[in-house]
Amino acid sequence: MTEQRRTKGIRPGLCLLAVLLCFPGPLRAEEQKGILATVAGRNITEADIADKIEAQMVRINTQIYAVKKQAVDALITDYLLEQEAKKRGLSREQLLQQEVNAKVGPVSDAEIEQVYNANKARLGDKPLAEFKPQIEQQLQGGKLQQQQQAFVQSLRKVAAVKVQLKTRAGRSNEQFTVALVVSVGVRLPE
Repeated sequence: MTEQRRTKGIRPGLCLLAVLLCFPGPLRAEEQKGILATVAGRNITEADIADKIEAQMVRINTQIYAVKKQAVDALITDYLLEQEAKKRGLSREQLLQQEVNAKVGPVSDAEIEQVYNANKARLGDKPLAEFKPQIEQQLQGGKLQQQQQAFVQSLRKVAAVKVQLKTRAGRSNEQFTVALVVSVGVRLPE
């Protein structure tokens, strides 16, 4: 029984020690001030480097926002397509076939020729026949993508999607874009 009592007293002590080791509590005064380095007794702080890295940090934060926005949009699209397919009693593939593939016509020879002629200088003296399958596939893929985006956009309107993604500064994307433009020294039209 005394052994049990002793181990019961040790457990809370070990838990407290683990908590103190994992969460050191209040930081030393130096760490609280944001000291990053010390050179010959002089401290280099967050404030010292803030101006030097501001434009880079804005670019990085913009990239982070863009990646998150892309991931959120992809998840929204997946969810909306799955829900619409379920509502219609179709598979996702059947829904896309019905609402995207079936509504996009084939690429015309005139469209293929137009792309070929616009890129003729880059393609050299090679004949259209050599590039026709590639151009046709690219144009068809573009048409399908546009149709799918239009369909997803119509689903988003009906579902009243509200994206609440914020930038690291907590500002909306529009405010962040203005901050980005201003921070790199570009004048905005008045």
